[in-house]
Amino acid sequence: MTDVLSLSDIHKCFGNVVALKGADLSVGEGEVVALLGDNGAGKSTLIKIVSGVIEPDRGSIAVNGSPVRIRSARDAMALGIETIHQDTSLAPHLSIGRNLFLGREPVRLPWLGPLAPIDFGQLRDAAASLLRRVGITKSLTAQTPVNALSGGERQSIAISRAMQFAARLIILDEPTNNLGVEETRGVLRFVGEMKAQGHSVLLITHNVHHVLQVADRLVVMRRGEVVAQQAVAGAGVLDIEGLIMGVDLTAEEPALA
Repeated sequence: MTDVLSLSDIHKCFGNVVALKGADLSVGEGEVVALLGDNGAGKSTLIKIVSGVIEPDRGSIAVNGSPVRIRSARDAMALGIETIHQDTSLAPHLSIGRNLFLGREPVRLPWLGPLAPIDFGQLRDAAASLLRRVGITKSLTAQTPVNALSGGERQSIAISRAMQFAARLIILDEPTNNLGVEETRGVLRFVGEMKAQGHSVLLITHNVHHVLQVADRLVVMRRGEVVAQQAVAGAGVLDIEGLIMGVDLTAEEPALA
């Protein structure tokens, strides 16, 4: 089976700071991969390279088995990669509906080209449906401006947008930060839905319990390198935390004298 995404020997330096040194990562078709590591491990740098924010100093990237160069977010989206960053990258002064379809708004009379009016009825229906799926039960309309929402609600809007334009690979960067219990459950349901529909998900998170709930495989980074990869099945919380820390937390503590 061809990997949806494959990174090989990725290096990146910022001045004298080595952020990545020979990192390898792959995501298979319909696979949920959790990317783990402490702050400074290199996760964010790797994701910025995949999403087109920065380019690697050296190394290779392949999408669906073909070598590619990702120089911008537009390049990534054209390759079927959608990234939801921690800051969600929403337009705060636009409405929920406009943010859900940003740049891809449905229109009436499409033959008018750029003069075609936006179909606000479809915007309202899509907004209501997607917000329910992602777990927001609060009554919100498509006309509600994003700057009137809480941080958790904004994150959910960004996730809903990815659901609307489900890419081949969806990257979720700490998607449950600032979310309540119900919204978090909605995000995890979303990950399961994407997998069931054949989409791939790269999940960056510090929450080991979420990894155990939704991921097929985990990849652990430390100091700019991938230091461990394994299936999630059969792993426990201490196993995963030990991989992140580089110690064996499952070993029995010595008896006190």
